[in-house]
Amino acid sequence: MPTPETETHLRGDVSIVSSQSVQTDSEDADGVRVHHAFSELVSQEFSPSVGHVTTILSGCVFAPSLFVFWFVNGVIDFSTALAIGAVSSAAGLQVRLLAYVLLIPVFLAARVVLHLLDPEDRRAVLSGSCPQSRYLSLDWVSVGILATGLPFALRDIGPWLGGNLVVVLGVFVLPRVAPERWVVPTKVAAFVVGPAVFLYAKYGAFLPIGPAPATVLGPVATLQLTPATVELLATSVNSLALGPVIVAGFAVLSNRVLTRPEIRSLPVVHHALPHRDPDSVVVVSAVFGTVFYLVFVFAMTGAIVGVPPSIG
Repeated sequence: MPTPETETHLRGDVSIVSSQSVQTDSEDADGVRVHHAFSELVSQEFSPSVGHVTTILSGCVFAPSLFVFWFVNGVIDFSTALAIGAVSSAAGLQVRLLAYVLLIPVFLAARVVLHLLDPEDRRAVLSGSCPQSRYLSLDWVSVGILATGLPFALRDIGPWLGGNLVVVLGVFVLPRVAPERWVVPTKVAAFVVGPAVFLYAKYGAFLPIGPAPATVLGPVATLQLTPATVELLATSVNSLALGPVIVAGFAVLSNRVLTRPEIRSLPVVHHALPHRDPDSVVVVSAVFGTVFYLVFVFAMTGAIVGVPPSIG
């Protein structure tokens, strides 16, 4: 027969067990509620009507027109890079192609972050629209990938000087003194003859017929930079210290030259060239694209240049 002390001890054990059971049930209930709340949150965020994540994806990330521009711009830019010799090797081309493929998600992510940091842009993004970017332009960001290869194209400096001299004379100089009816034909001829001079001076020696470019164009076909000069330029443009600055300067110059009225007044060219962007957008975009490319090269090869040896 149990004593009073035994009964008290038994009641205490039952109380402890009951308390532990209630605590376990409470923890299980809390876990279910947390799981249910998290599921509702995820479901709500991806809801087409109220979800912030879906709104951002559909408004600022999933941009079909941007993907089309990225593809067309890439085809044109890489074809031009191959034609002018801005790619030093097949491995270099492969790295630039991979960087260009990854550029679109990196650019979109950066644009979304910048929009969400700005109060006005954030309200627009979360309401389902994507405001005009005041900081980044995909066109100028991509310059950071391709302009870093220009020193290799400048190895044959003669064709560059000859072709660009024809364009400068035909677009900016001769139309100022030519009769009005000859202005447009002169500009069109410059845009045709200039690239033709460049291509003939650079690749005319490979043609099976016709005179050698050196006999027709002289130094335009033969003038070259020394290997040491090309190496110095390439190292400088592909360094973290000077590369973003050089590429940004090149982008600003291109933005100002290609949008001059002497060029944009041509009927066909007017539709092919973009409008002039603010220098701030061009600089920020070019610097961002250059740094992204240099970091990507480091991730792929383990090599990066902080300061060119000639400066450091």
